[in-house]
Amino acid sequence: MPLILIGLRGSGKSTVGRALATAMSRGFVDLDDRTAANCGMDAPTCFVTHGESAWRDAEVDALRVALADPTPTVLALGGGTPIAPGADAMLATAQAERDATIVWLDAPPEVLVEWIGDDPNRPPLTDLDPLAEMTAVDAARRPVFTRLADHVIDVRDRSTEDVVAAILAQLEG
Repeated sequence: MPLILIGLRGSGKSTVGRALATAMSRGFVDLDDRTAANCGMDAPTCFVTHGESAWRDAEVDALRVALADPTPTVLALGGGTPIAPGADAMLATAQAERDATIVWLDAPPEVLVEWIGDDPNRPPLTDLDPLAEMTAVDAARRPVFTRLADHVIDVRDRSTEDVVAAILAQLEG
């Protein structure tokens, strides 16, 4: 049974995912790393060089491979993975056929913008100012996240350890 973390960029999927995998004695997969390996470059470079659709295609391929792995893992998706063409259907199938659990790490756009700051590893994806970009992305993705999520964890004002404990409590409840 895979445990899948979704949420906007900066919500802590990779950090929480690693800690959660340790707490659950599971493997950890960061889909962004696998997607970058498929592309031969990181997301911002791929977006500029080949366009967002090339990244999303590589992301869907990486997701397909990760979901086919029978090893129990914690899988941290990229922020846009659920909106990649066909990804939401693959995730829904994993929930139905493999008892995958999807946990949405949620925080308001203004909190995520503050957390990301001017991190050079997280450059803007559009020409909008950071808050306008994050607000627009949140508005576009929130309906998909809402539909897919088995559990929603508000991550603002919480440490990684608190978020992991909240997820474990939800899974036990």
